[in-house]
Parts: sequence; C-alpha cells; structure tokens
Amino acid sequence: MLIIFIRAIILFAVLLFAIRLMGKRQIGEMEPFELVITLVISELACIPMADRSIPITFGIVAILTMFVIHQLILLLSHSDKLQGLINGKPVMVINPNGIDVQQLKSLNMHVNDLLQAMRAAEYFSLEEITYGIMETNGQLTVVSNKQMEEKQQTLPVPLITEGKWNAENIESNGFVKENLQQLLVKERLKIKNVVLLAIDENNRMTLQARNKPIQFKNVEIKR
Repeated sequence: MLIIFIRAIILFAVLLFAIRLMGKRQIGEMEPFELVITLVISELACIPMADRSIPITFGIVAILTMFVIHQLILLLSHSDKLQGLINGKPVMVINPNGIDVQQLKSLNMHVNDLLQAMRAAEYFSLEEITYGIMETNGQLTVVSNKQMEEKQQTLPVPLITEGKWNAENIESNGFVKENLQQLLVKERLKIKNVVLLAIDENNRMTLQARNKPIQFKNVEIKR
C-alpha cells in the first residue's frame, strides 16, 4: 500500500506539471487535439499508479511524450492549412436568412443543439442574432441584432424542429396541435419542410422552412 501511495504522489506531480505546461484552458475551451491528449494522459497516469508490475518510469515517459506531442502540434498549428486540418475551421451556422441547415449537418449538430448553444451564450431567440459562428472548441460566437437587444423579453418555445413535433413543449405550454397545423396551412407548409417553428408568450412566431429565409411575425393562435 505504501508503494502505491508513493507512486500515486509521483505520478500526480508529473501529471500536474505536464497539464500546467500545456496551459490553463477549461475543458469547454479546449481544441479537439487538446482534449484527446488530456484524456490519454489521464489514462496513462492511472495504469502505472495502480499496477505495481508496471515500472513507474513507463508512465512518466508516456506522459512527457504526450506533452511533447502537444507542443509539436501547437507549432504545426501556426500554418493555416495544418491548423484547419488539426482543429477544423469555424463554421457560420446562423446568418441573416436564419439557420444554415447544411452547415449544421456538417458539424453533426441538430437544431436543438444549436438552440442550447444559443441559450448558453445568453441568447434565447434567433431574432436577437444576426450571425452565429460555431468555433472549433464547440462554443457559439454571436453577432447580435442591436435592434432586438431590449425588445426580446419572452422565451420562444420550440414546437417543431427538423420536421418533428415537440409534443412535450406543445402540451406544457397549452398549445393545440390542430391549431398549429392550421397555422402551417396558412403558411403553405408541410411539417416535414419546417426547420424550426417557435412561438413565445406574446405569440411572436419564429418560422424557418427548408431553403427559405427565416421569418418573425406576430400570429393569432388559440391555446
């Protein structure tokens, strides 16, 4: 037990040293290669920490090797081409026409994922956003619509996303599916062609259909 205790202290010190040298970014701010290296390092430290049959030097050398790889990738990232290959590139997922569905698919994201990223950035309606860029670290950067900064006071509720009803939101917010269907008829839309339909407490509608610009308008709908 004493040997394991000492090995754990040594590996912890080496691991802390390596992580400190790699930088102080939080998990949510890491580039993909940094997250991979961090996960690999933690695994490399655990194996010799608990298994006395593995020389502790094996774990130390492996951890330091990962640190060297990290520094090498940082040097290679100074090249724009290599940086795009290693980390990927920022992708514009929101523009003045609304959600860019194709770009969203290229990131393996869904509309609900984008709405969650918006809320994390403290934006609750697409009407508040002029441009939205998904960074390589998974965070959403927003260029806000200055005209809407003080106007948006209520939360739009997603009722249809990517051609599917959100039954839970419809029921919990007192909407009736038949009334929503009539709304789609007025807009000459089928549900399968709807990227997003959201309505807030003031009956302000956010509607985007496939291959059409997003629209915001007040609607009359019974609940």
